[in-house]
Amino acid sequence: MTDLEWPYNLPIFRSAHRSVSPDGRLWAEIDPAYEAGMSDPTYGTLRLSTGLQIERCNPSFLWSDDSRYLAVPQFFYRFMIFRRQRLLVIDVQSQAVFASPDFTYYFQPESFSDGRVVAIKNPFNSAQQAVWSIPTDLTRFSRVIIRGIKT
Repeated sequence: MTDLEWPYNLPIFRSAHRSVSPDGRLWAEIDPAYEAGMSDPTYGTLRLSTGLQIERCNPSFLWSDDSRYLAVPQFFYRFMIFRRQRLLVIDVQSQAVFASPDFTYYFQPESFSDGRVVAIKNPFNSAQQAVWSIPTDLTRFSRVIIRGIKT
């Protein structure tokens, strides 16, 4: 994506993404991803090697450095409007999915190390940083039920 002009070279505009966990045992991917609207960031179905599948996810996800968690933005409906994202944190060991208390137009995960996930809210318009300590801050997150998976 280096040949594209900003902001279309940001990870939130990827047409696909695959990432292997730092320990090399798991993988996650979205392929393909489609524009949410004309010139908007993309979304698709996140598939993990554990069998978990989550719809409407953005292909800018990141693994935690210990390979236990995956952070991924997800479009969701808020007041009957599709155009918001929340950040999901997936505990791949227990197959539990948690949704951030914050929501915004777009999240772009930047890093996930030493138990800290850092994401930028609206990276190309009024950017702000959001930081959570994982697993401590998961008590502030909402548990999400994914069809076909008992969490």
